[in-house]
Amino acid sequence: MNRKTLGSAVLLLILVLVGTALFADVGKLRAAAWHYPFATLIPACALVLGNYTLRSIRFRRYLHALGIFVTPPEAWLVFVSGFLLTVTPGKMGEIFKGFLLNERRGTPIPEVASAVVAERFTDVVGLLAIAAIGVAQYGAHTALFLGVLGLCLGFLLTIAHPRFLPWLLDRLAARVDAHPRLAKLVALGRRVHGVLKILCAPRLLLEGVGLAALAWLLEAIAFRLLLDGVSAAGGLGPAIVVYAMATLFGAVSMLPGGVGSTEAVMVALLLAPALGLSLAKPEAALVTLLIRFCTLWFGVGCGAVALFVLRRTPVKHP
Repeated sequence: MNRKTLGSAVLLLILVLVGTALFADVGKLRAAAWHYPFATLIPACALVLGNYTLRSIRFRRYLHALGIFVTPPEAWLVFVSGFLLTVTPGKMGEIFKGFLLNERRGTPIPEVASAVVAERFTDVVGLLAIAAIGVAQYGAHTALFLGVLGLCLGFLLTIAHPRFLPWLLDRLAARVDAHPRLAKLVALGRRVHGVLKILCAPRLLLEGVGLAALAWLLEAIAFRLLLDGVSAAGGLGPAIVVYAMATLFGAVSMLPGGVGSTEAVMVALLLAPALGLSLAKPEAALVTLLIRFCTLWFGVGCGAVALFVLRRTPVKHP
């Protein structure tokens, strides 16, 4: 991470902290923090690490399906290293995994990048799966839920259709044949489509969604633990709804790491009377900052440590 990227991440963090503090009233937020049992962060971060482990298992499974064989520790380190660039524009953390594996094993970057696309797709579907029951019960952000679900179905149908995308790429190839750079992009599109067809096959798709749903459920449980620290009412159900919908909103906002958008939706849902959490603004703001520390900024730190270890780990052939 260069100085410019680090500066952008710090600026985003400061803006979120200042905005949240002003919304909740600085004095009341400080009083809520003074009485908060911060030891709860330890099991919450442990659950977040569980999320990373499950998703790294899926990452390794996808790589193996493409004939790219890595050891479990290497898959975990490469996967987590990507979090170092979570708050950078353009989702550079995702592309970074391809560069790391290309550097270590000479694997083609487009194949790894395509695996990352499949990961993000199953992440979103996994979040939709755990949010579905809560959305049906509370009706929270139903339009967002249905909109994202529609996009996912459209993506899957486009990839799975035997003729549509090949036909479209053939038409494009005929038009850009005289332009080498555009022709290369069309060829890359064919390559990515071929990889995604493999990774979105029914068995791999179900495995990926299942691992994603379980992984995000772990983070929702971590969120519930943090809510217990401010004596929030309700059980795990409302916590799942708030966490899943806020995370989905952050993902579709396309902001780096969902910074700003995720926090805004999370606070709004925590204060919504329909969910029955019975929180005041200071407590809602505090819990939002804490879960974002565990799931975003802790992840960035883990990414830095993982990259440091990976750079010093020799390549082993499984």
